[in-house]
Amino acid sequence: MLVVMLTAGCSVWRPLPGAGFAHTEVDRLGHARVSRRGGAVHELEDATVTQDSIIGFDSNSLRRIAIARREVIGVDAREMDGERTFLLGALIPVSLTVVYIATLFALYAAYGGGD
Repeated sequence: MLVVMLTAGCSVWRPLPGAGFAHTEVDRLGHARVSRRGGAVHELEDATVTQDSIIGFDSNSLRRIAIARREVIGVDAREMDGERTFLLGALIPVSLTVVYIATLFALYAAYGGGD
């Protein structure tokens, strides 16, 4: 059950705040969606935000790319959505219980209650 809950975790894209994006330290993001001037959007895996660029593996081409920070108008980071994950995790045992009870009723009607 724990494996199902971990693999069924929901995630959402959340924009990085402007002040957090402006600092000069190196910041590592697992997944990032980078919006560039001109409308191009890149989804990067294993993204690293540095002082002058954002570097990562392009999800479409699987090649490593670097995007200059001056070309970037926004960065969204993928984060786990705890609320949705909890609801999905609670829904799984409830649905399994309903299936179990329905199976018991069907077996009782077929073999034990058909007088």
